[in-house]
Amino acid sequence: MCIINSNIIQLSKQLLMAFFVIAMVATSCSEVDCEQDPNNPECAPTSSFTVEEVIIDGTAYQKVSGNFDEDYTFDANTNWLLSGGVFVDDGTVLTIEAGTTVIAADDGSDPFLVISQGAKIIADGTADAPIVFTTIKANPSAGDWGGLIINGKAPVNCGDTCESEGGAGTYGGTASDDDSGILRYVRIEYGGKKFTTEDELNGFTFNGVGNSTIVEYIQAYECADDGIEFFGGTVNVKYAVVSNAGDDSFDWAYGWVGNGQFWVAVQSEVESDRAIEGDNNKNDRVISPASNPTIANCTFIGANDDGDNQAMKLREGTKATIHNAICLGFPKRGVQVEHNETVANMNDGSLLVANSIIAYTNANDNYKYFLATDTDGNEVTCTFANDASNSTGVSNFGIEGYRGTVNENAADPTTLGNWFDAATYIGAVPTGSDWTIGWTK
Repeated sequence: MCIINSNIIQLSKQLLMAFFVIAMVATSCSEVDCEQDPNNPECAPTSSFTVEEVIIDGTAYQKVSGNFDEDYTFDANTNWLLSGGVFVDDGTVLTIEAGTTVIAADDGSDPFLVISQGAKIIADGTADAPIVFTTIKANPSAGDWGGLIINGKAPVNCGDTCESEGGAGTYGGTASDDDSGILRYVRIEYGGKKFTTEDELNGFTFNGVGNSTIVEYIQAYECADDGIEFFGGTVNVKYAVVSNAGDDSFDWAYGWVGNGQFWVAVQSEVESDRAIEGDNNKNDRVISPASNPTIANCTFIGANDDGDNQAMKLREGTKATIHNAICLGFPKRGVQVEHNETVANMNDGSLLVANSIIAYTNANDNYKYFLATDTDGNEVTCTFANDASNSTGVSNFGIEGYRGTVNENAADPTTLGNWFDAATYIGAVPTGSDWTIGWTK
């Protein structure tokens, strides 16, 4: 007769159960062949972004957050709400239909939109149906959200790759013809964000963006910091308006070598700085590739905010070629060249402002239409003042608001390259051909 102890039986049951659990875990952890078993729950796609409906004051919104890792479309019939930093990841395309409004949330998340390196945005609006980025706040103001940041793979001089301000990712590379998509008839309202004096977002931020990217008919309206800023890259921008920027209207640094034509800046009496602030690299003013844009047909309208408002400040070793610019009403001065390296560029012709008008109705004997200073702040000869194609005075030269052009002493921009349109006049907006109508604010 065989007698089995009940404790042994109980132990055997426990061991069998343990083996069963181990087998189940091993099975669940094994690699699943999703091609053979596509319906397996482990084969379901995962996403790092969320789109969820929220109701705010009786209105339905699709709230977007996270990182788009698959192609997505914002349609014009939906209220789109950005929450936090929304990123479009490498290899992904975000399409925004004409007439769409994209709204920044007021939820304490500091919204902004980033098109990462290798990603694209296709925001192709029309004059009758522009694409508008704005804020949900009932009483909007500059800096309500962080704006649009595009990170490309074009050359920069801040390193092989650089880190965007605002924690918006990396940018830079060797692909001058990099393609980040299309921006056409796009308006950004109340964007920009000043986290610190050295960490700021703008209305539009172009970081190392390449020249296969199409950018035309864009407006930055009431944005904190700069309206449109270029950090290196080769992107070209045609038909651009900056209204009431908190700092500079157009700003470049880190080796931007693109083209610009038909630019308008209108300053605010509340807070503004320069219509153009052009830099190379403050840490190495002669580093290559040097900032060297080519720009034609601008109208810049200044305002007095009791600050340092001036038409252009060209410094830190930048080069540039600027033709057919009208600069009216800047109380501090017109155009200044600053630092020895920048003065050297002016003297050898690689920095040029020509066929342009600088005017200020309250000018006095101390007013400087053109000024050049060395690194120590000593005044030196500004060759722009001696260029017979430039004009200065206390008249508005027939300009009404930002509309109107002047034919006398104008250059032909088509001589600057095939990208430029024929426009043998000084200024950006001909009175009888106002390209700002319908889509700007």
